[in-house]
Amino acid sequence: MNESGTRDWRMGRWVVISAILAVFFAAPVAYWGYQSFEERVDGQPPPEVVDPEPFRVPELTFIEADSSEVLLERLREHGGEQWPPDEVVPAVTAASFPEDLDEVDVQTRKEVFFRILTPIVLAENARLREARAFVVEAGARRDELEGAAGERLEALAEHYRVDLDDDDAIEVLLHRLDEIPPDMALAQAANESGWGTSRFTRQANNLFGEWTWTQEEGLVPERRGEGESHRIRVFPSLQRSVRSYYFTLNVGHAYDDLRDLRAEMRDEARELDGEALSAGLTAYSERRQAYVEEVRSMIRFNELARINGLRLDEVEHEPTQLAEAGGPDEAEAAGE
Repeated sequence: MNESGTRDWRMGRWVVISAILAVFFAAPVAYWGYQSFEERVDGQPPPEVVDPEPFRVPELTFIEADSSEVLLERLREHGGEQWPPDEVVPAVTAASFPEDLDEVDVQTRKEVFFRILTPIVLAENARLREARAFVVEAGARRDELEGAAGERLEALAEHYRVDLDDDDAIEVLLHRLDEIPPDMALAQAANESGWGTSRFTRQANNLFGEWTWTQEEGLVPERRGEGESHRIRVFPSLQRSVRSYYFTLNVGHAYDDLRDLRAEMRDEARELDGEALSAGLTAYSERRQAYVEEVRSMIRFNELARINGLRLDEVEHEPTQLAEAGGPDEAEAAGE
């Protein structure tokens, strides 16, 4: 073999080796990318995903009790006899509802329900409020952002499915990253969960009937139609269920009208009003407008607008873990 042939042979050998190495390293990367895509399509990020919002949520104290009566007594010890309080809600709640909640009288059931969920709803709104304030500030000096602040803005945009390269990116992000009125959240939670007594709330801490197609350990709906594969999503706590519900309303295409109504309230410097904002919930239930009127009726009958003016007693804070809540697409929004 002459010198030219030897050189060609060596080059051919390296081409083959390089191709083998490329396949060897690319295959797992491609597989990881495919898996990640599949999970993003479903809207539920894998549990190891780091929280994209390095903001802090008011720390809640979680108490336990064997019965509704005992739990209510302990909640009153921390928060006083009056409910709702005049201004400040104690940051005391429970991770789940007591097993006998469906066995107590209606008045006790409602008080337990509201005392547990109100601090959670207010805490989640505080987290969103802090994130929103950051976006407003970051948007005003976006060209100067660098380091952790820039990464934080990018993480928020990705999480809320906003392309930062768009000219109106900050405006769109603020349109999605906003609070949910406590009166509407509490009314929907009561409606969807049967005041905390439904099967999917008791067994899965699922307050809003959210579905999943990937969670193998999810609950199979009792009335699931033939050929359907969805399950009721399982949450580690009631707080995770509230956080996921907030994300669904803030990102799901089915709730564009709701976010538009909320933006109008912001533009007019009005307080967020759940009774008015519930007009954007027609897609949440197959009952459409009848469902909206039912939520509004619950807000009025239980005088839940009083909750909107309350603030959470904030003493300490802990980092959020929003990614664990995930973000279901609108197809997962409701229904057992």
